[in-house]
Amino acid sequence: MNRIRILREERGINQQRLAAELNVTQAMISKYELEISESDLNTIRRIAEFFGVSSDYLLEISDEKISVSSFGLSEAEREILFGFKRLNTIQKAKLQAYLQGLLQE
Repeated sequence: MNRIRILREERGINQQRLAAELNVTQAMISKYELEISESDLNTIRRIAEFFGVSSDYLLEISDEKISVSSFGLSEAEREILFGFKRLNTIQKAKLQAYLQGLLQE
């Protein structure tokens, strides 16, 4: 989880401060950063919340730092966004045209 180190350094905090914020030891933060140990799901959630990033970003599943939930979207709005990402180019164009039509009513 090198991204923890990157985020920590961007924020300008040391391992000890991050450990205190997450209620873990400084040694655990070091192990996460060196990829000696993997954090559990609860710790991943706390790290993501602390830095305001998505867990997918922390786990290197996505390069998108911002969590959709941090935009204050409802479950229905998130479902629409994630559905849009699964569409092909033609389907996306059709949906965008349909949305423009709805907005002009």
